Amino acid sequence: MLGYLLLVMAVSMDGFAAALGMGSSGIKIPLRSALIISFTGTLFLGVSVAFGDAAESFIPETVGSAASFLLLTGLGMFNIFRDRLKNILSRSGKGGGSPVMMLFDGTAADKDNSKSISAKEAAALSVALSADSAITGVSTGLGEISLPLLLIMTFAAGLVSVTAGQALGRKAASAMDMDLGKLCGLILIVLAFVR
Repeated sequence: MLGYLLLVMAVSMDGFAAALGMGSSGIKIPLRSALIISFTGTLFLGVSVAFGDAAESFIPETVGSAASFLLLTGLGMFNIFRDRLKNILSRSGKGGGSPVMMLFDGTAADKDNSKSISAKEAAALSVALSADSAITGVSTGLGEISLPLLLIMTFAAGLVSVTAGQALGRKAASAMDMDLGKLCGLILIVLAFVR
């Protein structure tokens, strides 16, 4: 059960960090958009966990364990070094307004500069944020927990993290300098060892 609590925490952390950044920039995330972000993340995780669980029937346990460890550790390292990668992309001029930049900066989702995330912008942001959920889900499989319970936990945690992140970001504005990417990365690496 500890592994799945870590999993839910890790996949919710990106949404929290993105919402924190948007809140501190004065960008609003309406409830409808927060629901879209949470639902999409839950969907990506659920499908990938089910796929990972089904794949365990065809892949030898040692190969599956090694692949799971490498994927979770690699994703953890990506999150730890995300800021450096963002700087490299920004300096090279290849980031710009591309969807890839949403992996590094949630405020890039506000394409129309309306200071509010529309349903369409929320969908694009949630797909970008869900990329690591998909990889994490495939690498973990189900194990002892039921898929419905995991999905309920993930949806609730996603909704709370986006709502709380935006509220905290608005209150703290730029005075708060939290590096949640590194924390998320460490949680994924711990999850790799726990699995």
